[in-house]
Amino acid sequence: MSTSFPSLFPGMLLDAASRYAEDHIAVAIEGDPVRELGWTATLVPEEAGGVGGSLSDLASIVEGLATHGLQLPVVETCAVVPLLLQAVGAETARRWLEAVAEGSVQMAPLIALSATPDVHAVTARHLDIGYELSGTVQGVDATLPATHYLVPAQVDGEDAIFLVDAERIGAPKARYRTMEGRVGADFVLAQLAVPESACIARGAAARDARAKATDAALLLTAADTVAALATLIRQTVTHLKERRQFGVALSSFQVLRHRVADMYVKYLGAKGLVIHCFNEYEQDAPDLRRTLRLAKVSLAESARACAEAAIQMHGGMGVSEEVLATRTAQRLIASEFRYGDRLLHVAHLLALAPQASAPHLSFSNQTGSVR
Repeated sequence: MSTSFPSLFPGMLLDAASRYAEDHIAVAIEGDPVRELGWTATLVPEEAGGVGGSLSDLASIVEGLATHGLQLPVVETCAVVPLLLQAVGAETARRWLEAVAEGSVQMAPLIALSATPDVHAVTARHLDIGYELSGTVQGVDATLPATHYLVPAQVDGEDAIFLVDAERIGAPKARYRTMEGRVGADFVLAQLAVPESACIARGAAARDARAKATDAALLLTAADTVAALATLIRQTVTHLKERRQFGVALSSFQVLRHRVADMYVKYLGAKGLVIHCFNEYEQDAPDLRRTLRLAKVSLAESARACAEAAIQMHGGMGVSEEVLATRTAQRLIASEFRYGDRLLHVAHLLALAPQASAPHLSFSNQTGSVR
């Protein structure tokens, strides 16, 4: 029983992230490792003091962390933040991106992990001396400290992005641990007054930036899912080889070998899908969002099926968080709900589909059947 898992995005960034994750998987997160390691500079242009890397470079970091099950908000801090800042004027954007790259500013998006950056959770009202922000944002990643928040909002029917000091926003209403081990927080903005300068982008620029951040978040989450799938299958194969039942290794049972083979086939399909999505992203394909939504639906189904199979094949150990395979399975199940669950994306796909090609559904209230 053997399988092959070549890296999706090989290179020095993958190796560095993998080593860091391996060394810190059993250690509580202290400080701000994402900024200390310089990963926030990955997507920042060179003229702004950054690396000028691509989304594939950032995907290498995501893959390295997922391979060893370490959970850090790389997508939010290193992708969503710099992409949202691109909506700002050139000189202002350069100044803020420099601060992000060097770590003098700890910036985070005030966005629910279950929603995409282009979803409106906050509304703003223009006052004589500034703006007033109102809204509830649940499930914000609060794993790392933040000095500033980027707040997507809607002003008079227009997309907008606000940059607000963390002190002004205040402490979250609630803090908790998420399924995959993140620190989540709920924020309530009740007529929060901010100065005029807090609105750093509005209109088409803000809308385009939020769309690019959404595409990047969906793409990197897909890469995280595939990397976690590889780890889950490796751990399951190792468990079946080492665990013995009735005097023989579990790997000798044909039904278990078939289940692992099914997991591996799902992994290969997911890997090919992610590679295709990255190619579409690099070519700026016109139907990129549709492709990413379809990939989200497919990956969610494969990840859940593999997670449930791995937990079952681990037996009692499959419900212990001390086992890497269990934590990886939790990560895969949780990834379905990151940046919109599959039902949300299916709804968007159906809404955009031509009426002529939409399937006809007939529901019966009495029998609960669907035709």
